[in-house]
Amino acid sequence: MMNRDTFEDVMKDAADEFGWWFMPMDDSWELWSEIVSKPQEYPQEVVEAILSMDTQERLTWRTELSEKGYEMTPMQVDQYIYIIQIAREDGVL
Repeated sequence: MMNRDTFEDVMKDAADEFGWWFMPMDDSWELWSEIVSKPQEYPQEVVEAILSMDTQERLTWRTELSEKGYEMTPMQVDQYIYIIQIAREDGVL
């Protein structure tokens, strides 16, 4: 598992690459830590579905989350998906 300093470097590089003007680092680290400690809560088919969503599907998913009380901006959705992507690339998922 990558340590927090490495994780923050990866996320800062992604922020520069994708133009994210806000990076909730504590929330991002919390998500990363959860994924690493409980990968079984992220089944492969769910991970693949999340990673393959197009813009409209992301909007639909974001709306469904907000109806359940989980408000996320489009940028936060992109960050969430990016964290899942790096977890998969890192062999965690």
